[in-house]
Amino acid sequence: MNRLWVALIAAATLVAAPAHAAGYYLCQDPKTGRKIGQDHPCEPGKELGSYAPVGAAEQKEREEAARRSKREFERRHPGTYPPEEYMTEEELAAYRVEEKQRREERKKEEDRQAIQDALRRSEQAEQRAREAERAAREAKEKAAEAEAAANSPRYPLLPPPPRPPRSPRIRNCDAGGCWDEQGRRYPRGGAGVFIGPSGACRKEGNVLRCP
Repeated sequence: MNRLWVALIAAATLVAAPAHAAGYYLCQDPKTGRKIGQDHPCEPGKELGSYAPVGAAEQKEREEAARRSKREFERRHPGTYPPEEYMTEEELAAYRVEEKQRREERKKEEDRQAIQDALRRSEQAEQRAREAERAAREAKEKAAEAEAAANSPRYPLLPPPPRPPRSPRIRNCDAGGCWDEQGRRYPRGGAGVFIGPSGACRKEGNVLRCP
């Protein structure tokens, strides 16, 4: 008998309870007077507005419209939205595959560039080492030359022998040649030709015409 009464009272309570549709309610906080949002009905006299729940089909249409709007804006202003906000699941999957490939290609290019930079630095280091070695060798050779020059005996520089006059005057002659006034010998080289220090000379009177 007691169980029956409990069941009847529970059923009556459910029937008497007001049925509120699930949604969003804008209420006025009775303590602060500020606007607050909640998912259950407001206290009597405190309701400022309510919003009925949106069905799944309508919500999907709204999301699709928002996606189309963002896609168009992204087309005009690239980089505004992340891909997740304007791409479909299929487009996003393809985009991620392509992005992964691009990252791999960039990584390969960066590795290739790093290798080239390392080789170039190595070549530059070798070039500097060769130049330093050549400079050290030249400095050593110059030092050796300077030391040899410092230790070598010094001889006085003799003046060059005086050149005979181009037209020396003849002092006397014999069958083999002639002497000039300076005592130089000019051997006879043929008919009217005498051999001087600068070449063949010709006798004109008592003068020899030499080159």
